[in-house]
Order: sequence, then structure tokens, then C-alpha cells
Amino acid sequence: MKAIRIEPAYTIPWRLETSFCHDGMPLSNGVFGALVWFEGDSVMLTINRADFWDHRGGTIWREDCNYARLKTLLQSGDFEAARRLYPTQIMNGKEKRPARLAMGRYEVKLKPGVSLVSAELRMKEAEAVLGFRTSEGERFMYIGVEIDSPLLVVSCDAEMIASVAAKPSYAFEKVKAYWDDFDIPPPREVRGGWVQELPEDPACAVISEYSDSNLWIAAEYGRSAEAAVQAVQARLSQIRQSDDKDAFTKTKKHWSTLWEQAADISLPDREIENMYYLGIYRMLGNSMPGRMAPTLQGPWAEDYRNPPWSCDYHFNINVQECLWPAYGANLLDSLKPLFTMIDSWKPTLALNAKRFVGIDDGYMLGHSVDDLGRPVGGMWTGTIDQANTSWVAQMMWQYAEYAGDERFLLEAVYPFMKKALNVFVAMMERDGDAYALPVSVSPEYGGSSPEGLGRNSTFFLVNVHFLCEKLLELEERYGLDADYAALTAEIRAKLPPYTVGPRQFQEFDRKPGHELYLWEGQPLAVSHRHHSHLAGIYPFDTLNMSDPEVAGIVMNSYKSWVDKGMGRWAGWSMPWASILHNRLGKPDMAYLTLKLLKDAFMMPSYASQHNGTYDGFTQFVGRETMQIEACIAASAAVLEMFVQCVRGKIRVFSGVAARFKEASFSGIRAAGAFLLSGKKESGKVVSVTVRSEQYAALRLVNPFGDEAMLLRGERREIVKAAGGIIELRLHAGETVTFEPAGADDGAGMRRV
Repeated sequence: MKAIRIEPAYTIPWRLETSFCHDGMPLSNGVFGALVWFEGDSVMLTINRADFWDHRGGTIWREDCNYARLKTLLQSGDFEAARRLYPTQIMNGKEKRPARLAMGRYEVKLKPGVSLVSAELRMKEAEAVLGFRTSEGERFMYIGVEIDSPLLVVSCDAEMIASVAAKPSYAFEKVKAYWDDFDIPPPREVRGGWVQELPEDPACAVISEYSDSNLWIAAEYGRSAEAAVQAVQARLSQIRQSDDKDAFTKTKKHWSTLWEQAADISLPDREIENMYYLGIYRMLGNSMPGRMAPTLQGPWAEDYRNPPWSCDYHFNINVQECLWPAYGANLLDSLKPLFTMIDSWKPTLALNAKRFVGIDDGYMLGHSVDDLGRPVGGMWTGTIDQANTSWVAQMMWQYAEYAGDERFLLEAVYPFMKKALNVFVAMMERDGDAYALPVSVSPEYGGSSPEGLGRNSTFFLVNVHFLCEKLLELEERYGLDADYAALTAEIRAKLPPYTVGPRQFQEFDRKPGHELYLWEGQPLAVSHRHHSHLAGIYPFDTLNMSDPEVAGIVMNSYKSWVDKGMGRWAGWSMPWASILHNRLGKPDMAYLTLKLLKDAFMMPSYASQHNGTYDGFTQFVGRETMQIEACIAASAAVLEMFVQCVRGKIRVFSGVAARFKEASFSGIRAAGAFLLSGKKESGKVVSVTVRSEQYAALRLVNPFGDEAMLLRGERREIVKAAGGIIELRLHAGETVTFEPAGADDGAGMRRV
């Protein structure tokens, strides 16, 4: 429900100076994607499928690769032997990992006298519109991906196009080298395109057909090259016989429906607004409801090289950031492809737990896996990072809380959380009367070196305490398993909630106090891109800032984090940092962090990079390393400006920087299955409307002061905010509005 009418700018003008494919306009149906960009007198169409994999290779799970063996090696200092527990497959003398593959492009050359003069992405219709100047006047080209088929359609006047050239990725030097290294055969040319056979995966045919007014490009699989070609030909025959206008109408209606559902925001900063709406658009293209879970580049992998990090599923931050906005933006169905994929992996996750800690009732997920859940390779410390599993559990729990989905909570989330916790329990040891996690990590700190492991990492502890807290809440609410609840309560009582040490940031004289450490004896010693030791603030929300001791530790940690700076951050570090700043009451810094993200880590198209754009801001520099999660997570950071859900309380406008006197939002979803809208004028909040989808208790931090005016149906009454919190139980389908207590009804009378 959107209680406030906002007119978003869904159309984004596009620069005509695109340096390479990722500067292009993204189009996608959640599986098949295209990037529309420009080079000389040609319109370039880079295409890919999010399911285009070479599954060979990856980490080998050795028989002696188990927790007991690993712990013995690490405690004896034999880190090289520990590393050898996780070998990767070798092919032709080189490490071979499962990898998403580059696909290729089509180059649409314009006729002499036809010049590109404008380009815009119409997000509401998911359509790229190009304007041209010709001798006969202005002409347009319309480009879109059909919502229900792997088909790119280009519509324009026939006299505009001189030629259409198919260019498979093998035509590029870097791709050819990879193909040759790992025995991937060259593509076979077919009329209008090519067919790519793979050693162990289905063949993929990419074929175009050009008529008087339409260029169609389709990509289909087959058990053989011939079968793949036949599948594409059948697809093209089908589109020839149908009314393509009907297909476009369905596609536009599909996208329009999603936008009608999505939360709207308004802020007097067009760059931030563009960042929000383009982030939502890319999230939908990367995790369209009913399609595929999001990877590092989604369906927009480049054509001239294989995508970095195999374009796989990274579960120590990247997948999560790709879906963070789904909650607040009221697009919860975008989370379901991930949950469906995880559900299909459960036998593998159970086998991992059995191998690693010897239990029959556990799940264990590595940090870098392919679409079958198998480890790709890379940092072996990530393969033992059980927080990957509990972080998925957190996402599932958050979905249930935001959706009010009790059935999913009990049938899916509860057992998944138990099995994630069981692996942590098997990794624990007694430390006197307490529990400890002797082998733990803080993602990516220290890489795969001996400095990458420690005892009682704050990240692991926060994950365990999140699981314990939520499992005990469910036990109190539903009475599910008293014996397991007793174990959970014991762990929660006897396992430290985090690890601390002497505060590190010291200006002039030494000051007392403690801060969060990565693990025992290891402070944040250097700038680090992964804010894992602060995960108890966000997203796990386990740290109670109303406790003075906790607040003191957290703020000391914040100062040290700021002190270490951003010199080793990546693009995806920035939106998470913005949210952390905002959660800790620093909205101006949260806003600046997003501006820095745009300037230092984004292309003109708002596509985000892992590396920085230029030297001097970060040590990671290089414009072409695109990863999708940062530009999507930026939308979540913008949503945090307007609505925050913190330990059962909802805050509105607390994250909007003071410089913005006017701001509004409409239809933002919050925990408890509430939909909120609000308006700020002349620097003051003037209204907050809440609709409840279930019978639930609202706890709203009062943005008006000690009192607020409540509009409930025909009634108007003053409500007190005990401790600054408005508490109100709402019925399913009920809508209420809050206004300043001193507001009048238009006749100068105070409403009471």
C-alpha cells in the first residue's frame, strides 16, 4: 500500500560515450540478459544467460578433510598442511574451477547518415530507446528482452541498419586463451550466429533473425549442438508466427506490476534517487521472482573475457547484498529464487556437515559455490566459514518476519536454523564453564594465510547468538522443542556474544575502554573491505545499543573502524558501510558514503565495480571489474534513510541527512508485515501512515516528540510515547496515520 503519491523518474537518460559493455543499458528477464552500448557507428548488444556454466573443476573434498583434522593442524601451526586439505582440480597443469562463461555480442552497424543522438532506459517498461538522426528525420530503435523467453528484440526502421554481425566470445583473446587452456571447443558458426558445445554441459546456440523491422536474438540449450540449434529455430519460428506486440505488452505489464508494488522514495538529490531506482531495477533483473538466484554479475557477464570470480554465488556478503533491498522495497518474491535454490541443495549441505563435523542433522554451506552448491575454490578459509549457512538462515528469518509468513517460519526457517546451529555446536569446545569456537574466521581478513583464522571470531559469535536468540523466541511463541531450547539457552548464556580487547583508536593520551575484535587478540589492525566484526549492528542486529556497556564498546569500535579508513575497501564495502553509519546515528556520513560509492566505484551507468575508478581512494583500482551487488545494496542503504527496523522497533526518517528538509517515502515494508509511508516538510516529519497485513504489535519510535496525533478510522486521539516509543496493536488490513500532536484539522482546532 502506497499512502503517499510519489512520481518516480523511471526513465534514465543514458550517456552515448560508453567505454565498454558494462557502461551499457541493462535488460533482463532474470535469466537472459543484454547490455546495450555504443561504439563508433554501431549499437553493441552484449548478451549472456545467468545459467551458462562450465561445471567442471572445483574444490576436492578429501576424506581426511574434517574439523578434527583441521583443528589439529592449525593448533600445531602446520598451516600448509591445513591448506592442502582443500585442493582444487588441475586440468592441463592449471587450476580449474566451475565458472560462468562469457557468451558474446551482436554488432548492429548503422547505415551512413544515421547517427545516434539520444538514449534512455525506461525502467518501468524494461526497454532501451535510442534516438537517431537520419536524412529523413528522427527515428527510434526499441530494444527489450521478453519476460518469458530468452529472446532479445530490436525494433526499428529497416533503412537504419547496414549489417548485423555475430561475435562469439571466443573471438576475443582472453576468452580464447581460457577455452584453449581447458579444452572447450571453439564455437561453430551457423547462419545468424553460433553454437557452443561444452565438454560436460549442454550445448548453447545463439542465433539471430533479421526482418524488415525486427532483429530477434535467441539463446537456447540442447543435449547436442544440433538440438540447441533446433531449439533456437523453434523459438524464432514461434515469434515469427506470433504478434510480437503482444509479447512486448506482456513484458511491459509484468514490469509495471513490479514497480507498482515496489516502494517509492523522494529526496531532493536526483543522483540518490537514480541510485535507488536503478538498484531496484537491477535487483529484479538479477533475481526476478520465479527465476534464478543472483550471482556476482547476474545475466550481464561481459563478452570479451570470462567474468571474474567465476561469476558464482558468494555467500559471505555478495549474494546477501544482491537481495538486501527486497525487504524494505516490498519485493519479497525476489528472495524466493534463492530459497528455492538452497532447498535443492539441502542433500549437499547435509553431506558437507556430515563430512566436516560428523553429524547427521546439520547444514554447511561454503562461501563460493556454483549453481549446484559445490565449492568453486578460492580461499579455503571461506569453505569452513559456517556463518555462510547462518547468514542464509538470517535472510530466511527476515523474510518470514517481513512477510508475516508463519508457515514458512515454522516449516522452513526453524529447521534450517537448527541445522545451521548444530554445526556450530559441533565446532565448539568447553572453556571452563563456558563455550568457545577454537577455529573461526572473519571473512577475507588475512585471506588464506595463517593470519586468517582465530579463536572466537566476533562474526561467528554474532551468527551463533542470532540463531540462539531467534530459536528461543520461536520456542517461547510456539513451544516447539523444549530440550533443544534448553541447549540453545545454555549456549546463549555460556558463549561470549562477541570478542573485545583494548580500544585501538587513541587520540593523544591513552584512553580506557574496549572495542570489538575480529577474534581473540586480533583488533581491526588495517583497513579491511569486509565489515564482519560490525555485523552485530547490521544485518544481524544482535547488539543492544540501549545497554550502556554495549554502546560504549560499539562506539569505540566505530571510531577505530573510521580511523583505519577506506583505503582497502571494495565497491561492495560502501553500501554496507552507509547502513552501519546510519544505524549508529551518523546520517550525514551515511549519505556521503553513497556519494563516494557513486563517484569512486560506479560507472556513469551506475553499474558498480569491485575496484575503484581512480588511484588515491582505494588500493583496489581497475574499472572493468564489474560486480552487481554494490549498486543493488545501495538501494537498501537508501531505504535505511527512511525506515529502519532495529531490535523490534521501527524508526522513520532517522537516516535522512539534516541537509534535506523535504523527503517522502511510500510503501516501504518493515518487520511485522507493516507497510509504511511518510512525509517530511520544512525539516519536520508531518505524517506517517502504517498499514498492517496481520494482527500485530507496532512499536514505532515517535518522530514527533512526546506525543502524536493518531488517526484511526474516524477517531482522532493523542497518543503518548512511553520512552519515545508508540506502541499500538493493529488488526490485519488496518491503516492508521500519525501526525504531530499540535496539528490542526484545517479549522485551527487541535484534534483530541
